[in-house]
Amino acid sequence: MATDRVQDAVAPVVTVYTTGPACVQCTLTESLLADLDIPFVECDITRSENDAAREYVVGDLGYTRAPVVVVDEHDHWSGFQPDELKRIAGRFGSGS
Repeated sequence: MATDRVQDAVAPVVTVYTTGPACVQCTLTESLLADLDIPFVECDITRSENDAAREYVVGDLGYTRAPVVVVDEHDHWSGFQPDELKRIAGRFGSGS
């Protein structure tokens, strides 16, 4: 007998690791994510309370410039990359 499983109600969310509001590429990335209706959370890695996130971005992922966009453990990049953002839009229900 098959059992119905309820999918996790939490929608997937992109994480944008930034260096704060003065980062133009970070601001452009977040603006395009919003325009494409892609849910995201921002993490400013210059803040001391985000030291673990900074270590993840620099140490684990090896990035040295912001923003760093993480879709999942295998899909991530750094810098303002409009083509990459448009590529992932379909995963989040946006066809723009």
